[in-house]
Amino acid sequence: MLKTTLISFLGFVLVCSSSCVKSRIYRAELAARSAAEAREKVLVQELLDRKRETAQLTKTTENLARDLGKQDNQIADLNEKLAATAQSMGESASKLASEKAALEKNLASTNSNLEQRNALINRVKSVQDKRKKIISELESELIKAYFPHSSTGVTAVSEGESIMLTLPDASLFEPTGMNISAKGKDLLKPLAEFLAARPALSVELVAYTDNVLPPKEKTLKDTWDWSLARATNVVRMLIRDFNVNANQLTPIGKGEFYPITSNETPDGRQKNRRTVVVLRPVLPAVPIAE
Repeated sequence: MLKTTLISFLGFVLVCSSSCVKSRIYRAELAARSAAEAREKVLVQELLDRKRETAQLTKTTENLARDLGKQDNQIADLNEKLAATAQSMGESASKLASEKAALEKNLASTNSNLEQRNALINRVKSVQDKRKKIISELESELIKAYFPHSSTGVTAVSEGESIMLTLPDASLFEPTGMNISAKGKDLLKPLAEFLAARPALSVELVAYTDNVLPPKEKTLKDTWDWSLARATNVVRMLIRDFNVNANQLTPIGKGEFYPITSNETPDGRQKNRRTVVVLRPVLPAVPIAE
């Protein structure tokens, strides 16, 4: 009995033990299955996410390829434009270089002409200054020579390239208005000395008269004759009495036709009777453009 009970108890224990083992295994398998299902869900979700990402990347790649194609076309167009621009710039640069060379040549020619012109202007100015200096010095020296006779009404002024020495009629001629007076001879002496020291001077003796011929001079036809006779008498005295070179002297008669005042009064007629000595020095020639 005891043996039977023991055997029954051992059987019960084995049954209970076997049942417990199967229950644990089941639960373990169930947990593993649940974990596997959860892992599968995760993997499926990741797969779906990768598919979406792949589709998005594919679309992006297509867009990039399309944009790249457009950019390739744009680059090709730009290369063509660049080549055309480079060619155009090359032609423009060549044209500009040619124009620059022509301008530089013209500028060099202009500068050369300008330098020549400036040099000519400087030479002309230098010569003009020398001419003015010669005239000014002659005028000063002539005024100095006639300073002792300044009270007689003698004047000396420069006009252009000449010096005009005016000898008044009252001091130079006798009352008849034809022959040189004693005072007139003294008046001509400074002129003779001045000319003797300057043999290169060219001199004109220009005589002017009024409109009334001297009543005692019956041989005179008109005031032309009268003025020329006066100028000739001055020249004769300078040559014969003072040994002035005749080649320097030229007598000129102007008659009554260049009055400086009215001939209606004796005083006016005497002022119109005058002798002007025109002294022309030899001046350096003014350069001219070649």
